[in-house]
Amino acid sequence: MTDFITRLIIFTLIHSLLALPRLQRGIGEAFPRIKRFYRLLYNGIAVVTFFWAMGTWHLAPVLYIVPGAGSLLFYLMQLICLGLIARCTAQTGMGDFLGLGQLRGIPRQHQLVTTGCYGMVRHPLYTLSFTFLALNPVMTLKWLILTIYSSIYFVAGAKIEERRLTAEFGEAYRHYQERVPMFLPKMRK
Repeated sequence: MTDFITRLIIFTLIHSLLALPRLQRGIGEAFPRIKRFYRLLYNGIAVVTFFWAMGTWHLAPVLYIVPGAGSLLFYLMQLICLGLIARCTAQTGMGDFLGLGQLRGIPRQHQLVTTGCYGMVRHPLYTLSFTFLALNPVMTLKWLILTIYSSIYFVAGAKIEERRLTAEFGEAYRHYQERVPMFLPKMRK
């Protein structure tokens, strides 16, 4: 268990450090050829280090298994979450998110998206990712730790992202914060 948690911490440190704009600019200035590939490399490193973290503790205790048709319902809801994640990502630019836009030399679009997924919550990718993790019908201690750890990481990341977006979009983002909740959609009356 400690090896898994240690690897999760290493993953999040690498992921967070490589996401720092100052570090991105520094690497881009030091290695101009890498600048076009940065986001793609960042995503590749994230995938490799995440699977490296998940590659430990294979025999974690099973806490519960959702039986029968219930498990199929959980898998269906997870599939819906993945579809919604793709839809939300497409709203802000799938190419930018994956790093393919940079690769083709397309300048990154900086615009505030406040409709669709982003009209319901300000951080739909975090909300949907948490929901996906929580809906695993086979809950092991390892998966529970991942879910709780990810939740903490999502909240911290959202707070940092909120500061960056407020600095970038100013009053428009502050108005958006007043209208749209951070993670949980408002219940309509």
